[in-house]
Amino acid sequence: MSDAVIPPRVQRFIAAHIDSIEKLEVLLLLRARPDREWSAREVSQELRITESSATARLEDLTARRLLGKAAGSAPVYRYAPASADDDQDVGELQATYSTRRVSVISFIFSKPLDKVRGFAEAFRLKRDKDEGNG
Repeated sequence: MSDAVIPPRVQRFIAAHIDSIEKLEVLLLLRARPDREWSAREVSQELRITESSATARLEDLTARRLLGKAAGSAPVYRYAPASADDDQDVGELQATYSTRRVSVISFIFSKPLDKVRGFAEAFRLKRDKDEGNG
């Protein structure tokens, strides 16, 4: 499927904030229950991922100002985007993911490949110039 089935706003949000399906699932889990505080252990059990992976995803989403964190002996996290725009973006992402799951997953997985292609292209262009072809 093409990226055209994913709204541009959602594409921009994914490009800026989401680099894995796990991170997406963690964000959408907390968004689904905005009144609840979640520990990394609870997230790991709910999504069937390791606790260390859940912690890493929760911390990253907190650093991106999409979650709030209450410190304590065991920190807990809650869905708390820093802006109304972020909240709207996550809502659109959730709606798109629920109806076009494969397209969203494909888009997320295509991101690193695009970066690798760009990196390789930069070296190819430099080599062409060095060889007098550019």
